[in-house]
Amino acid sequence: MDSLEILKAKINLQTLIIKMTNSIEEIQKKHPERKDIIDSMLESAEDIAQFQSVFAQLEENLIIECKVNLRNQIIIHDLKQQNHKLRTDLRIKKERF
Repeated sequence: MDSLEILKAKINLQTLIIKMTNSIEEIQKKHPERKDIIDSMLESAEDIAQFQSVFAQLEENLIIECKVNLRNQIIIHDLKQQNHKLRTDLRIKKERF
């Protein structure tokens, strides 16, 4: 999953929340007696808001893990270079004796 897909999902989720909020407000104005629909939609809106919060936490965790992964890749690269240098030094020492 790349950054563009994450951004698109965030925008779509925010758009859904806005549409749902607008629909709830419209039903509350035009049909305030329809508590069954209003209550159901409010519950769904809360569920979506919770999902948005979880999504944000997951995105933050992904960013942290990407940084950790990058640091580990740098360490691996450095260790490979050290390993190569040590093998080269060892080979040179063996050739001298």
